[in-house]
Amino acid sequence: MLYSSFLFFLQTLSPRLSPSPSDRGGSPIKVVIPRYVLRGQGKDEHFEFEVKMTVMDETWTVFRRYSRFREMHKALRLKHPELLTLEFPPKMLFGNRDERLVAERRGLLERYLRKLFQVMLASGTSPLRADDDGVYRLSKRSVCEFSLFFKKGVFESSSHGTG
Repeated sequence: MLYSSFLFFLQTLSPRLSPSPSDRGGSPIKVVIPRYVLRGQGKDEHFEFEVKMTVMDETWTVFRRYSRFREMHKALRLKHPELLTLEFPPKMLFGNRDERLVAERRGLLERYLRKLFQVMLASGTSPLRADDDGVYRLSKRSVCEFSLFFKKGVFESSSHGTG
């Protein structure tokens, strides 16, 4: 019962997180979560999601646990009111090691990140917005300054994800 309720919730959440057509092709920031990996042992076993970022002509990859995604979401909502309506994929009470649910979560997190950048690129107050001429002055550095979540190596010594 709980499992089917959770799957129903995920299905109803998915359309609200789906990327727009401009995010699929024309965005200067591309984000993909191609896979997840199991790390740790025993009680410390957890999944980390590979986040592949491409900003203009720079590409890099970081690995992050779900808890780091959630921390980033909370921090960015405090700094950027335009993100208050952006929904975040829910925490799972059970099954967070179930491959099917982790695969579903991977897709939801990818759509969440795409929507996050779509909102921030369109916002007039965003540090990622285009200048008055409609030109983006984006770089790996500007995205990492926007949120340390995207900076390689930041969390590598903690239990919540590697750089």
